Order: sequence, then structure tokens, then C-alpha cells
Amino acid sequence: MLKPTWEGGKEVSQTVIIVRTALLLVALLCVPASGQDEQRRIGSIDFFGHAGLNLEQIRSALPLHVGDRFSGPFETIEGINKAVTSVTGRPPTDVSPVCCDAQGNYMIYIGLPGTSLKHTEYNPVPKGTTHFPPQIVELYKQAMEANSASVMKGDAGEDTSKGYALSTYPALREKQLAIRAYATQHERLIRAVLDSSSDAEQRIVAAHLLGYARQSSQQINDLARATHDADEIVRNNATRALAVLAESNPKVAARIPAGGFMRMLSSGSWSDRNKAAWVLTLLTKSRDPKLLAQLRSEALVGLSEMARWRNWGHAYDARILLARIAGIDEERAKQLAKADNADEIMKALHLDGSPR
Repeated sequence: MLKPTWEGGKEVSQTVIIVRTALLLVALLCVPASGQDEQRRIGSIDFFGHAGLNLEQIRSALPLHVGDRFSGPFETIEGINKAVTSVTGRPPTDVSPVCCDAQGNYMIYIGLPGTSLKHTEYNPVPKGTTHFPPQIVELYKQAMEANSASVMKGDAGEDTSKGYALSTYPALREKQLAIRAYATQHERLIRAVLDSSSDAEQRIVAAHLLGYARQSSQQINDLARATHDADEIVRNNATRALAVLAESNPKVAARIPAGGFMRMLSSGSWSDRNKAAWVLTLLTKSRDPKLLAQLRSEALVGLSEMARWRNWGHAYDARILLARIAGIDEERAKQLAKADNADEIMKALHLDGSPR
């Protein structure tokens, strides 16, 4: 399976879905050789979708704890799946082992089937056969491999000012420039694959490539539609592309519809929540009162769950959004978002300090 894009600091059988999600994220987040992986430990375990559930009972039932050695994705997922099912009668919606925190340890995110989880309607899976030449799929794979290498080497910076990401890591930047050259010459094919291909891997590539095409209203509309794709990695790539566009220019950000991302904040997928919060942080920079009021009305619980995650890099966007809803000054909001907990933000919103 092809791997999606990652940004540092900044997810049929339920078991099959969970394994697929987690393994994609583990591959995505630059898991090193298995020998190195055996030396890594669990740095944090956090939850989402847990409203109405006994979180402490679920936590106690888990077969692993913070500080334990990371035994591997399959073992981790299987154990968590059994533990959650034994307590709630239902499997987790997602188990995402994410590598790695500042100490080189795994962060594990567990989606739970509580009342804060909202059902999402996805686009019907297309039935067409439109596809890319094999060398373009290979180019995407090479870009993802270079992306992983850039993170492991500590050179994961990128320039988003042009509306598409250009890495500071030379090997990745070379692939990105090649993708840009292809995308500007083959926009019709990219859109056709994204819209009509029954092959999720083809749509994954298309969502990434479309982010490197020429900026236009059609580009934004097609990417926005892809954020509702049935495949979460397509959603991941499309949402990330929109975030880069929003980051490049406030006028472009103003053209990106926010409603779908609010719904993603109540998703059972970690990657949905992670990317949606990033986009919404960019779309609310102007602190538009109507948009913030909508966030308060539709996404307060989901944001509160995410704001209590222990890794501040992953909790940052949710904390910023909550601080803006509460009317906290932007500089103070940034300070609080980087702190060890979100208590002051929660107090400003008159929310309790329910467990993470």
C-alpha cells in the first residue's frame, strides 16, 4: 500500500480496518529497521471519541502502558482491539502508533466508539479504471521514501509559500519539483483519476499530485471533494494539500470551505482529526466570529478531546482553536498551546478537566 504524506509534530472487518490504518501510519511516520524499533518505548497513550465511556476502565484493561517497550504494530493493535472490545462491547475505531516523540518513543492514539464520535458519509467508491503510468506511481513512492528520510535526518522543513510544499531536504525537493512539473502538464488526467478510479492507491497518488497543480478554484473544489473520499489516505493527502494552499495565502484560505473539516474533528480516524485541525487553524486566523461560533457549536467536544493529548505538537492546533473560541489573545494562546496541559484554555471555556 502506498504511503501518505507526513509533517512532524504536527489513523469489512474492524480489525482489518484498524490494522490497515495503523500500518500505513507506522510506515508513513518513518519506522526504522526492526532492530531499532525494538529499542523504542511507548511515550504516551491518548484517546478520542470517548465521551460517555469509562475511560479509566478502558485504560486499565489495556495490555500496555506508558514506558513499556513497543512490541510492534500488529501486537499493539491486536492487544488494544481485544481490550477495548472487552470493556465496551465494540472495537476501537482506530489504533494509530505514531513514531516518534522528542525522546524517540511511540505515541499511540486510540479511537473509541463513544457519543462524541459522529458518523461520516463518504463519497461512493468510483468504478472507473483511469490510472497513471507506472513511473508516476513510482515517483510518488520515491517522494514518500525521501520524505521519511528527511524526518529521520531532522531536515523536515518545507516552504509552502508557492501553494505547494518544497522541502529543505535536497532529495525530497528534487522529487517534489518533478511532481510539480508533471502536475502542471497533466491536470486533466490527475482530476480524472481522483474522480473516477476504483483503485484507492491511484486516488492516493492523484490527491497528492493535485496539490502540485496550478492554483485554481477547480483545484480547491476537487481537493475539497476528495476530503470526503472513502479511503482515509486519500482524505489525508487532499486535506494536507488544502492546508498548504491555505498557509500560502490568506486569500486562498478564504476560498476553502470549512464545514467538512469541522465534521472531521468528530471522526473515528486519527489522521482525519489531525489534518482537519491543521486546516481549521489556518482558516480561523482572522478569528471570524461566525466561523468560531460554528466551531463552538459543532466541534467543541472533539477539540477538547484532542487538546488533552500529551504531545503538544499533536494537540497544538486543537488548543489554538479552543483558545480562539474562548477569545484568548493570540500570543497567549500560542504559549498555552505549547504548555504541558490545556487547563487554562479549558477554564476559559468553562469546560471541566475530564481525563485524557
